[in-house]
Amino acid sequence: MAMVLGLLLAAFVLSASPVAPASAAPASPDVNQCNGTDNVGGQAVVCDITITNNYDLEANTASSIVTTTECHGSAGVPPDLTCVTLTETYPQLTLTATQCNGSGNDGGSNVICNVSIINNITGSFTATAATVNQCVESGTGGGTQPTVECDPLQNTNLATAAIVQCNGSGNGGGGADRVNCTIGSSTQTSVLPDIKVNQCVGSGTGGGATVDCSTRLTNNVVPAVVVAPPTAVEATSIPTETASPMVAPLVAAAPELAATGTDSAPLLISTAAGILLVAVGALLAMRRRLTASTRTE
Repeated sequence: MAMVLGLLLAAFVLSASPVAPASAAPASPDVNQCNGTDNVGGQAVVCDITITNNYDLEANTASSIVTTTECHGSAGVPPDLTCVTLTETYPQLTLTATQCNGSGNDGGSNVICNVSIINNITGSFTATAATVNQCVESGTGGGTQPTVECDPLQNTNLATAAIVQCNGSGNGGGGADRVNCTIGSSTQTSVLPDIKVNQCVGSGTGGGATVDCSTRLTNNVVPAVVVAPPTAVEATSIPTETASPMVAPLVAAAPELAATGTDSAPLLISTAAGILLVAVGALLAMRRRLTASTRTE
């Protein structure tokens, strides 16, 4: 008996013990690719990063989709490449993209890299022009001028700039416009202050190497979903069907005399009464005769 009670107690304790919670979803990693690669003469590195962030300010929910393409091969116009594309989804925002830094650093190399970050933000926020630091100390080492074609050519504080690219690149001499870096119409917002792009820094420094890089930051306003209140439904009364009253069948009236239009019922009754009286009278007469005959005998 004691053993049975012990087993029951153990089963109760195990069933009452809390289940260990599932581990939290991992944070999305910063995107890093194509850094320190293709540093042999005549090589090409071509890499793209596309990040789509979805952020609901009121619900404080976030997710991101990251697509990366990494290509390596021989330099040329166009380069001869082998590429790999990968798409990943994360339950959090992906904030930074770092690629193509310290790459293509030998003669005749091609460095071609692009970053696009799209932030779809549900809620109210203010966007301003993105701060930029690019093409600083690039295109040196001789060659046909202009060696640098950058838009915009800005030198915002390196520590705070949202976009940093093409600094210290293309410094091995060579042709004109060998450092060609652009930033498309880009914005930044205080609700996502940590969005950063850093690419094509210290790259393409061999003689005749080229650096072509671009970045675009986009912040889209997504209207909040308004849930309409349920429509009130007016109560409608459904009439209750009532059973029709049972009506006793009408007894057909006695037929009327066709000739006179007189009700025949009284006549029939009178006739029957007359016949009855005649019969009674006949019976009385017969009785008297029988009585008289008996006395005579």
